[in-house]
Amino acid sequence: MASESMQKILVFLVFLVSSFVNAETDPCESNQYPVKWKSNLSHPESFELPAIFYKTNNSKVIVSASKAINFVERNMATHKPYLKNAKAFIIRSLSELPKGKLVDHSSLWIPTEGLRGQELNKAIHVMAGYQGLFEGLLLNNEASIRINEKLITSSNMVYMIGKDPEPVHGLDYIHKLVVSSSNNIVFSKCWLDSK
Repeated sequence: MASESMQKILVFLVFLVSSFVNAETDPCESNQYPVKWKSNLSHPESFELPAIFYKTNNSKVIVSASKAINFVERNMATHKPYLKNAKAFIIRSLSELPKGKLVDHSSLWIPTEGLRGQELNKAIHVMAGYQGLFEGLLLNNEASIRINEKLITSSNMVYMIGKDPEPVHGLDYIHKLVVSSSNNIVFSKCWLDSK
């Protein structure tokens, strides 16, 4: 049930970012784009609880609540009311995590069903805020990673940019960020842009 909900939300987010695509294939499924940047990442061998995790197949990106709160306070925008409300919601949710627990971050999202206007914007930006904090803390070498429940200390990051063969609404370029370790994708993000 949660997996089905997650799939619906991800489809909705892709729709918001890239508009509706009537392409034969999903450009985000390919990893055959020119590499713009590569980096080796290191990861802490432990983490404090409470913490949240982002799960992909058999891997988890883990961030302590305190690091997550600090990142959100420093990096999440507040220039629109829904952004300010989303930021406050994330900080409050992280502050209220039960002591000693590791929690799936998606359980902290706001259900979007039936929401409209500012409330829907807030819910969407809560999801985006969590994705942003995992991405930021991973790239800053502050997130722990477990693969098959074993903590790992390093991973590889690849950032690719390529031209979409079937662009939509002027969104000609595919940007893809992939963090992996030993052929396990730990984190992946893909978006379409005009440049």
